[in-house]
Amino acid sequence: MMNRIVFLLVFLPFLTFSQVEIQDSISSKTTVISPETVAVNETAKIDTVDYLTMKNPIRASLYSAILPGMGQIYNRKWWKVPIVWGLLGTGIGFVINYNNQYKEFRGYYLDKLYGYELENPTLNGLSVEQLATIQDDRKRTRDYAIALTALAYILNIVDATVDAHLFGIKKDPDLSFQPTLIPNLQTTEFAMGFGVSYKF
Repeated sequence: MMNRIVFLLVFLPFLTFSQVEIQDSISSKTTVISPETVAVNETAKIDTVDYLTMKNPIRASLYSAILPGMGQIYNRKWWKVPIVWGLLGTGIGFVINYNNQYKEFRGYYLDKLYGYELENPTLNGLSVEQLATIQDDRKRTRDYAIALTALAYILNIVDATVDAHLFGIKKDPDLSFQPTLIPNLQTTEFAMGFGVSYKF
């Protein structure tokens, strides 16, 4: 049985025939392209993609990596710059705040551990374990703030790169998205919706 399978696998390719496509000379069509057709096609091509206004995605991502928000300025998306700066500034502020609190409670923890009197009299009643828990909580929160700030920085670069890729594409006139009001037939109230229309 095994010999038959090997035989079929080895010799079966030699038994197959190649297919030859036969063209019928009677039904073949010739297309004549006039200079006017070429001119119309060239203008349509130029209208659909404007190469002079296209943006370089690598340049946009490098701008955003060096100085966040510069890629959005390069892509002419001015309204995104305050959002980028606000997110990154808020993240850096949280990182600095929780890092200072971590260092402060780390000092309190070490002072309490070695038996020194704490500078803050309200914390003298806390035990070493409680101060260690507060210190660990501040450190964990600082690490979360660092991770979220790094995520906002990466999203800033990705946003600039995607905008640069899509900058030269014009809107399709046959496809449109727009907000719409949807009436409720039972209560005669309107609700906000999203309408999609496509023309064939």
